[in-house]
Amino acid sequence: MKNYEDIGNIIKDLISSSKIGREINKYNLFNHWQEIVGKEISKKSKPTRLKRGILFVSVSSSTWANELSLMSEQLIDKINFFLKEKVVNEVRFKPDL
Repeated sequence: MKNYEDIGNIIKDLISSSKIGREINKYNLFNHWQEIVGKEISKKSKPTRLKRGILFVSVSSSTWANELSLMSEQLIDKINFFLKEKVVNEVRFKPDL
């Protein structure tokens, strides 16, 4: 009798060991924004783009842009901790949500 490995495990291993797996992981921050930054911040902000380690975030007002800019190091730490790798080096906020 042959031993068969679950196709889901094979695909998961293949993706996690490839460049595409790292790319997929980067964009988990868009799907898990509320979980990463918390309910209150997520109500007033939305990540819009990630390019070369810079995360662009739309916010509801210039006041929130200023407030979150002061917290940017903490947010970067939270994001990278959640993703289990250093993905974000800088966050830029724009009041256009």
